[in-house]
Amino acid sequence: MANNAKSRRQERIEKQKKNSRKWIATGAAAVILLCGGAIAYTNITGDKQPSTTSGQTVPAACSTTQAVTVATTEPMAAALKAMLVDEDTCITLDITTDKTASDVLTESTSGTATTNLWIPDSTTRAELAMSEANTGLTPLAESLAQTPGVIVSEDNTSYGTWLEALKAEGTVSMGDPKEDSGAFAALLGGISEASAGTVSLEDLTSGTALRAQSIGVTEAAQSATELLTAVDNGTKDAAIVTEADYAAYASAHADSGLTATVPGDGSFALNYPLYQASSSNNTTIDEAAQQIINFMGSEDGKQALAAAGLRAADGQELEGDYSVGSFTALAPSNQDVLTQVWTSYSLQSAPLNALVVLDASGSMLLPVAGTDKSRMDITVESVLAGSQLFPARDSMGLWKFSRDLTLPDGSVSDYQELVPVRGFEETVDGKTQRVLLQEAGSGIAATIDPNGFTALYDTTLAAFRSAKENYAYGSVNAVIVLTDGENHDDNSISQEELISTIQAEQDPANPVFIIMIGVSEDADMNALTTIAQGVGGEAHMASAPTDVQRIFAEALTGISDAAAQQ
Repeated sequence: MANNAKSRRQERIEKQKKNSRKWIATGAAAVILLCGGAIAYTNITGDKQPSTTSGQTVPAACSTTQAVTVATTEPMAAALKAMLVDEDTCITLDITTDKTASDVLTESTSGTATTNLWIPDSTTRAELAMSEANTGLTPLAESLAQTPGVIVSEDNTSYGTWLEALKAEGTVSMGDPKEDSGAFAALLGGISEASAGTVSLEDLTSGTALRAQSIGVTEAAQSATELLTAVDNGTKDAAIVTEADYAAYASAHADSGLTATVPGDGSFALNYPLYQASSSNNTTIDEAAQQIINFMGSEDGKQALAAAGLRAADGQELEGDYSVGSFTALAPSNQDVLTQVWTSYSLQSAPLNALVVLDASGSMLLPVAGTDKSRMDITVESVLAGSQLFPARDSMGLWKFSRDLTLPDGSVSDYQELVPVRGFEETVDGKTQRVLLQEAGSGIAATIDPNGFTALYDTTLAAFRSAKENYAYGSVNAVIVLTDGENHDDNSISQEELISTIQAEQDPANPVFIIMIGVSEDADMNALTTIAQGVGGEAHMASAPTDVQRIFAEALTGISDAAAQQ
């Protein structure tokens, strides 16, 4: 039997050598399509057997290789690199770690997939992404490995729940849950606690709002290695990462003194499923998937996982000093809670694309009780303060409105664009958008006609339509109206018509949110609240410029929660 097998192998090698000459004649490498799946075939010449781009060593018996692309995380990529190339199939893995779940699903739905296999950190992440993309991928393995979320510090920092850790944004740092494994595990830990009733849903959504709105604002979202380095050198108190991240860092920095804990005794465990990312019946992709599954279940595979800081699929504790030990596995038992919190967090962490509309009617010159300021003073100061609060990733434009305004071209309108919507750091004629907004806002008061009336309803509808026409995908799109809430225009649409028209024209898949801000305690909040509630927006009152930060945070939280419940 052994001699026959050797003979067959020798025949195959000789055949491959003959075939290699054909490959040389037509080119050293080619990409061909097999049943819709793109596979790279590469000819190998010379005596030295090279490594693949992912670090795998190619056996001498392979004169050509077939590369299957795999998208995954860095810890899983490290484990995959230890997988030997099978000399019978000569399938190699082209591994990438720079694609998000959104990237993979976008490729799949657009028909431009360059990824054959996908190993995300969690089935939950994959299912959320597939739901958002309104598509599905074929699951090939439920779990290849496990790793829990942990909190790393030098002083053994402990928290009773994941919610407590998530709320401690000033003490406990983490990455962006949409991309970072540890941050995702932490958020899922909080969602699991809310699902089980350990914490309230309201506490979770409000407790994570500030963290969501500050992601990537004061500093770029950091990787696990960057976070652990910061904790190690004392510039951060604690960081949320995965056990795999911690094990990899601690083993490379044995003198760091960092310790890992989980809140209480529970954590959400990432499970590393395997999906086919391209719609193909390609047998090479199928074979590569099976080889990955077999390897991860083997002793060699488990050793490779452990070397990368990952537990095997059975969750057995890591050996050595860098394991968090046993823990209670948390899981979100309520799908509605999971969807609502994830949607709310995603919206609150997205960039803002806003059109701010200021009331410039005569009533805005009235004084605000208890102050030496007019309604317009409060409004303008709020805009000026707000323009300094928003990060560079956000965009904002400015209108003013009053009935029968004379525009620069001589025409008459109820509203006027002062500054088009642009990114805050975009520059026009040497001035940033922030400066342009401040200059335009500061000049409004001097243009107010004391006898001017308000065209609130017509202007709100026009602003909504403008925002819809200039919709920024991937951002929270909003119209923010600052007014005293009165509409003095007999020729305008009615409040009921305003609400019904916006309801009819709103695109649920790409909504424009309406935020009504009443200026001073004298504002007609009943009217503003009626409009906001009718169109799925928010209404708030500002009595001082310093209210603006609170209002925007509350408004975005309210809008996000409402959208998540739809």
